[in-house]
Amino acid sequence: MRSWLRTVSITLTAALATAAVASLLQTQINLHALTQLGLDVSWPARAAVTVEDLARFGPVMFSFSLAGGVLASGLQPILRRLGLHALPCALLAGVAGLAVVLALLRSVIPMPAIAAIRELPGYALLSLCGLVGGYVSYTLRARTVRETHPHGGVAWLLPAGLVLLPLASFMLMQPTAQRAQPPAAGGYQVATVASGLQWPWSLAELPDGTLLVTEMAGRLKLIDRAGARVDVNLSKMPAGYQRERVIGLMDIALSPDFETDRRVYLTQGYRDQRGVGVRLIRGALERVGDAWSMEQVEILFESTPKASDGNNGGRVAFLDTHILLMTVGDGSARREEAQNVRNSLGKVMRIHLAPGASVAPLYTSGHRNPQGIVHDPVTDSIYISEHGPRGGDELNRLRPGANYGWPMLSHGIDYPFARVSPFTRHKAFEDPEVIWSPSIAPSGLAVYQGALFKGWQGDLLVPALRERSIRRLVRDGDRVVRQERLLVELGERIRDVMVAADGSVYALTDGVDGKLLRLIPEKTM
Repeated sequence: MRSWLRTVSITLTAALATAAVASLLQTQINLHALTQLGLDVSWPARAAVTVEDLARFGPVMFSFSLAGGVLASGLQPILRRLGLHALPCALLAGVAGLAVVLALLRSVIPMPAIAAIRELPGYALLSLCGLVGGYVSYTLRARTVRETHPHGGVAWLLPAGLVLLPLASFMLMQPTAQRAQPPAAGGYQVATVASGLQWPWSLAELPDGTLLVTEMAGRLKLIDRAGARVDVNLSKMPAGYQRERVIGLMDIALSPDFETDRRVYLTQGYRDQRGVGVRLIRGALERVGDAWSMEQVEILFESTPKASDGNNGGRVAFLDTHILLMTVGDGSARREEAQNVRNSLGKVMRIHLAPGASVAPLYTSGHRNPQGIVHDPVTDSIYISEHGPRGGDELNRLRPGANYGWPMLSHGIDYPFARVSPFTRHKAFEDPEVIWSPSIAPSGLAVYQGALFKGWQGDLLVPALRERSIRRLVRDGDRVVRQERLLVELGERIRDVMVAADGSVYALTDGVDGKLLRLIPEKTM
């Protein structure tokens, strides 16, 4: 076998061995975190998840291990010059190469790429799996290999097989959709009210029909139905923290008594020496001459700081005139905090707005990243929509004090295809009303109550980023009986949806050229 082809085969073999050991270890670290929360994982369940992860996550880990192996190959000549012998050199290079790759995954991706490396002990243990690759590489290189110069493509069989094995395993283990895609809806027309918005996130309607639209970079715009826009002066707002579409200035809601108190409620990302979180801000929208500004600004609540930028929640809805509910995402890099009742991560908070109120008790817990919340006037229930990991997005009806299970339960899997939990349901936790697998990435929620779309009364509207649509959830009483998709013809990520006083539906598209859209029945245009 040619020397370069032998080198490729050795590198692939070492990466495959490293990935297998790392997959086994990653699963045990993840299951240990769940058992620390009190979840009983039987040995059959543990074995089943370990095998499943080896078949589906193992190939993903193979790609990371291969990158680490390539780095290790470059490190070995440097270490040899330091006087290290061949075996210590191979072992040290293997660990260093894999550690660099895992460090990049931890620092670059907002969501944890591999559950086991979210914390330093797990990161160190998985990095040590590079010892396996280093030893395999050393052993194979140390063997005396007789050059045979095989004919044709025979020399390629070994490296090809080493690549095809994890690839075939990955393809065979791909998760499948739980149900067929719902049909695209008709009967409406869409008008673009405004475009060129920078990462718009939420909207609210003033009594005169003008809209308030937030942009994640920290801007608030007034937009009338003709598309004319004016910036609201936010100079009295505290400095916020923004990172692209992950966190920034987010939700907006008007006080139930807005016509008399002019109060507006906003959620905003913040960052300090403790970490990253979301705060609830209240201000008064005032007009002086032709200028608009946010006055009498006060911070009402700040979520528990966390180490990473992702999974922030940040939606609000009024339970009544004096109580507001606010969603908060989990710890992201420490998702188990969703089960920790001593903080606000992975919770819906019940915030009292009465003068002098300073306590924000938990309303519900066990959530991942709830980015939609609505008070349903039909059933007097609170619903939230929340992002799962890869699959397992949920619509949940909230019951005060209830626990919704994350991360002890999940219908989804981690982004690199490992299992989050062996369980999808448990008697101690609430079941979702609706599950979306594959993910649609729900990013808002509204209940249709209006005069224009007669057949939509009481239905839920769910904007979807990944699916690039609005899901209409048709209900019989409080039960979802079918779904259909709106705006699929546009191919745009939909960030938020709102039902206007006149019965029309407004939607915000996501991105650097976001649009404000208005839907009305087809027959009226």
